[in-house]
Amino acid sequence: MKYAVVLMLALTCWWAGNAQARTIKEMSQIIKNPIKIEGGNSDRMSVMFPHTAHKGISCIHCHHENPGDDRYVSCTECHATPGARERDPMSMFMAFHSKNSDRSCYGCHSQKKAQDPARYAKFNGCRPCHMSPAAREAAAKAGK
Repeated sequence: MKYAVVLMLALTCWWAGNAQARTIKEMSQIIKNPIKIEGGNSDRMSVMFPHTAHKGISCIHCHHENPGDDRYVSCTECHATPGARERDPMSMFMAFHSKNSDRSCYGCHSQKKAQDPARYAKFNGCRPCHMSPAAREAAAKAGK
């Protein structure tokens, strides 16, 4: 009986280690390429988000909700209230555009620009994030 318990414990640890390794491997593949955050009916409202440009920022800083399986969920899984100008903190718009939060894209970029205007001069207005599809394609080809 003792051997059966030890074997079961060893198999459980092995299985848990493999499951965690797959999760880490999957996440490392996801963050290598920019992801498209859908912005509604117009493609111009969508944003290409490069995880690699945000090195040094902990994932939990933006993905502050964790499901039970230790995977980060997309923004729109929690912030699903529709409406382009909805002021509800759970809306997609406010998740990305809240001026008073360092967890929102706009709030964080505004704070960075205030701290170091020369370094973050491109953090100005809507265009750096919300590009036309043609401009987005040109930027991708240029490696920006």
